[in-house]
Amino acid sequence: MRTLSPPKSCSRWLSAVGAIALLGLHPLRTAANTSTENLPPAVAGAIALPVNEKQVVVSEQPSAVGLTVPSLWWAVQQFGDEVIQRWQAFPAITAPGGRIEAFVSPSAWGRLPYLRRFALINQLGNASRSFGYQLILRDRRQVIYGAYTCQFDALPLEYLPEVTDAAGNPIPFFPPSTELDCQVWVNPNIPVMFPTQGLR
Repeated sequence: MRTLSPPKSCSRWLSAVGAIALLGLHPLRTAANTSTENLPPAVAGAIALPVNEKQVVVSEQPSAVGLTVPSLWWAVQQFGDEVIQRWQAFPAITAPGGRIEAFVSPSAWGRLPYLRRFALINQLGNASRSFGYQLILRDRRQVIYGAYTCQFDALPLEYLPEVTDAAGNPIPFFPPSTELDCQVWVNPNIPVMFPTQGLR
């Protein structure tokens, strides 16, 4: 008895469905990604940083009267425009600086190869560091995609001379990352989806 093999287009479709099913069942893509228990201590510390949620700076509302601190608009436009949907920054309660949460598009992030993920976090993190802010990349489901953290309290605090923000506050000066203990962390539990050619 002769058996017929499925057409090539059908076998490709079945392979794609199988790959999606496997990714859906991938043991690393679980709710555990929303927990801080499995995160590096510096990342968990940045998430737990006491911040003032009433003085949030959001990407949709830059100040019309002065310098907005922190400012990630240029960095996002240059390096993460297709991946970063929006960001919000919370000033720390006990010290200058604070935490920036950048919200990523899960599908766009999934198409980024690992090195592009690292480079994106590093670029956005450098912009965040210059204002004394820790950076957390996450989505709306609280899944953590990556982080850029620095030990700002290891160096004495300095301020930019004769420069204030839109609210009239002095702006802290934070040295380059070479003078700080800064780390880039990419969540290894989020697989790369193919093809990667969709992003420039």
